[in-house]
Amino acid sequence: MNNPVPPHSAGALIGSFLRTCAEESGDVYFIKADGTLPGADSFVDDYPQFYLNAGIAEQNAMSIAGGMALTGKTVYLWNTCTFLVFRPYDQIRWDAAYRNAKIRLIGTSSGYTRGPMGMAGITVEDIGALRSMPNMTIVCPGDRHEMASLLQQCHTVDGPVFMRLGVEREEMPALHESGRDIVLGRASVVCEGDQAVLLATGHLLPEAWELVQKLREEGLRMRLVSMHTIKPFDYSAVQEMAAQGLPILTYEDHNIIGGLGSAAAEAIAESGHGVPFRRIGIPDRYTTRQGDVFYQRREVGFSDLDEIRSWLKKHMT
Repeated sequence: MNNPVPPHSAGALIGSFLRTCAEESGDVYFIKADGTLPGADSFVDDYPQFYLNAGIAEQNAMSIAGGMALTGKTVYLWNTCTFLVFRPYDQIRWDAAYRNAKIRLIGTSSGYTRGPMGMAGITVEDIGALRSMPNMTIVCPGDRHEMASLLQQCHTVDGPVFMRLGVEREEMPALHESGRDIVLGRASVVCEGDQAVLLATGHLLPEAWELVQKLREEGLRMRLVSMHTIKPFDYSAVQEMAAQGLPILTYEDHNIIGGLGSAAAEAIAESGHGVPFRRIGIPDRYTTRQGDVFYQRREVGFSDLDEIRSWLKKHMT
């Protein structure tokens, strides 16, 4: 018997959202290239006319989605990030970005979350690969509140969207205060602090929250800001933080080149304010070993709490 899917897992939230869309509009389509999205079963069972499994043929799945989108349909295409982005990369460029098609690319198991699979399951370059494509919106929800809000807002975006998520079956926590608005393209403060700023994104937001709490117990008051939208990026929010003169760090399960770290660096550089800045993420190298996410990070040299603490103490005034 399969284990029950947590109600606030990424897969369950997507399945519930698709079901609502189908009930309200009757014109939303779900495509996958084999595999299973835990939590989407009820949608597939009850609305088979809006579902297509293209098989192990990612390029075909992407082109099918593109053709359907050009007829006015809203299409959700799911796969794990490594297969969603890199197998059909050229098709994403032509069939989604170039044509500004309403395709929602839902990628799960991002970063090192599938580390035991080795390179076949690791995806640390996907944001960088898609961020430079014109018309592409990129969101990385970090908790269930962000997930629910961004699904709603992305549904109406006139163009392609890439939603990057962690393991599809894992429960997403609730970190934001109840009632706080999550706005596409706008940074969201999770907790306040006046000594330094930690910008985090996606499935590392809960981990960043724990890190900030540990440092707070030691007397280091860090502000935690969720950058759930990588494109369009909230440059003005980061520039305002730089104007305050606080040290800024970024925290992501992605190559430090091309993702959140690069976007924040661009914002700071163009702000005209020089502040201490550090990118915490995957160094620009591949791992050649298999193991869980923490093992993989140790292998490549992902900064740990001691390094972050030492850097902060050196750069805080």
